[in-house]
Amino acid sequence: HTIHNGSFYYHIAGTSSIGRFDFKTKKLHTLSVDDALYNNLAYLLPNSKTYFKMAVDENGLWLIFASSVDESIVVAQLDQKTFSVTSYINTTYPRTKAGNAFIACGVLYVTDIKDTRVTFAFDLVKGKAVNMTFDLRSPGGVLAMLSYSPKDRHLYVWDQSYVRLYVVHYISDE
Repeated sequence: HTIHNGSFYYHIAGTSSIGRFDFKTKKLHTLSVDDALYNNLAYLLPNSKTYFKMAVDENGLWLIFASSVDESIVVAQLDQKTFSVTSYINTTYPRTKAGNAFIACGVLYVTDIKDTRVTFAFDLVKGKAVNMTFDLRSPGGVLAMLSYSPKDRHLYVWDQSYVRLYVVHYISDE
């Protein structure tokens, strides 16, 4: 779930739908997500026990989920005004290898199942995998949350009962 531009976005439990509650109008909107795994404990991210993950970055609002067709990680870019999917991007990365994920500057980053390293990255703008791995944290405990904020360019991590904050610096390859 996430709060973005005056609305609360969340997975509607037991369905393949995402809800958007507009705080100003008090209206609830729903969006059905085709071909998404959303039940029978086939989690997108088993460590945080979630089927869908909302993300916001400099490029807008994203939805990360697992495909019910091949169980790979799929990312949908959402139009927040119409609350519709503008594009689906299948990363072909298996959900069973993922511990957690976040999106920053148009790139999806996926951790290993122990959440100690980022082991996969996918440029959502260019539509291709990026050769990148890096250490995220030391082993032990459970990383329950991993979220990027484009407002302050920080990575927020809930790790072993503490909220940790990482300042993110990006070096462009262009």
